[in-house]
Amino acid sequence: MLKINFEKCVGCRACLSVCFFGAISLKNRNLVIDQKKCKKCGRCVEICPMAAIE
Repeated sequence: MLKINFEKCVGCRACLSVCFFGAISLKNRNLVIDQKKCKKCGRCVEICPMAAIE
């Protein structure tokens, strides 16, 4: 299960643009990963400049 570490996340939204499955969305100014849609491909992990997705 992938999670966003909000202590590291700077809100750049790079992960939002690379998710092929639409699993990452913006809700109340926070990025959220929908675990049902997430296929754990790792694209968001690779693109995050702050290593905030674990």
